[in-house]
Amino acid sequence: MTQLISCSLNDFDEVKMRPEKARPFCQALEKGDILFFSDLPFSLPKEHQDFLLAQKQTANAHRKNIAYKPHKDLLTNFVRADVSKQDRQMFLHIMRSFSYEVERFLGSFLSPYQSGLRLDYASFRPIEEKGRNLRRRARNDLLHMDAFSSRPVHGNRILRCYVNIHPEKPRKWITAERFGEIISLYRDAPICLSLQKRTSNQKRIFREMKRWARQLGLPLTLRSTYDEFMLRLHHLMKEDESYQKNSPKQYWSFPPGSCWIVFTDGIANATIEGRYALEQTCIISQEALIDPKSSPLAILEAFSNQSLVTSAFTRFR
Repeated sequence: MTQLISCSLNDFDEVKMRPEKARPFCQALEKGDILFFSDLPFSLPKEHQDFLLAQKQTANAHRKNIAYKPHKDLLTNFVRADVSKQDRQMFLHIMRSFSYEVERFLGSFLSPYQSGLRLDYASFRPIEEKGRNLRRRARNDLLHMDAFSSRPVHGNRILRCYVNIHPEKPRKWITAERFGEIISLYRDAPICLSLQKRTSNQKRIFREMKRWARQLGLPLTLRSTYDEFMLRLHHLMKEDESYQKNSPKQYWSFPPGSCWIVFTDGIANATIEGRYALEQTCIISQEALIDPKSSPLAILEAFSNQSLVTSAFTRFR
């Protein structure tokens, strides 16, 4: 079962003085536990929070979140038609600052990951999760393992840091089985049975052709066998009504002003209630993990008895 590991600002201060104290926190994350701070361990000014709380994203927007892309310094999915240029610039500044603060905090508190940590998207989630009218695969309130369709990770891990900035209400989560247990549960499902078959030469050639096309500048998504499986697992879990109903669930309530960190590719998770949350995704390289043999990639490669990533695709950027 997942454990909630309560952390304090004193823990952060100790890690800064003695970096070796970070290892148990990394090990807990890699096991599928959640690190929880009741007080924010990084700067998020009140005026920034007040600005975000004042933003009224259109409730029927087809995009789930307002996204910030650090590598492009770009804000997307902000659908308010009446937003001023000044407000948009302020929004961009706030998300840029949040992303920077989280990166600096995680690089220090989880220091073993520092050299293998790469910022992915940050997001602001202003719309109430409970009762949202989204297609099934896009719903956050259904248990799933995280996987990205357009940003394959090639066996590296998805670490997420969340902040509840709602002034009054908690953000409510469910977690269930860890990754190895999910694979055991679905071991006879077609996606697992097909994983045990050797990748055909035709597929290998096709991926190599896509890699060369990508190097020539064509906007192609290069998914490894691992990424393809994780995306299919994400869909399967959300569409499995029996699993959604009968899985052994743990319920969590994250109060206003709190922060929590979790590998969302390693434990089934869902957000069932809450609005006004910030989130920063980081990709952690396999080489930076304390115990890479317990990672989803290692579990799947042991299960399938083959390599599921292509070395040409896995260069950590």
